[in-house]
Amino acid sequence: MINIIKFVHILLALSLLGLTSYCLILTSSKYRTHLVFFNKNLLIISFFALLTGSLLVYPKHFTFHTPWIQAAYLLIIIYGIILGISTLFSKKITQTWIWRCLYVILISILILIIHDAVTKHTILCFMKP
Repeated sequence: MINIIKFVHILLALSLLGLTSYCLILTSSKYRTHLVFFNKNLLIISFFALLTGSLLVYPKHFTFHTPWIQAAYLLIIIYGIILGISTLFSKKITQTWIWRCLYVILISILILIIHDAVTKHTILCFMKP
């Protein structure tokens, strides 16, 4: 069962990274109006990635006090807040460069989370013991 949850978690994480990258590409096309739809889906996927990640903590012999796990929670919450705010104010954001910067920041957050999960330590200095 743990292997299935881990597989789903990795699949969700890769989906987040891929869909966020696709949204970055979409900002420079005429289909920018679809970003709200994709942002809502990104929020749903990030929630399920958070849920499956939480289900993996204790069976993998980690705790919620592990610094890289705390950093992952912090970063995914920041990711969700940025995505939620951008979805709420999507009609008011008309400049392409704002959307591009937003998605570059979101991709950077996801890469940082993936780095922390693979290396099992965080590069965020304030999260280190």
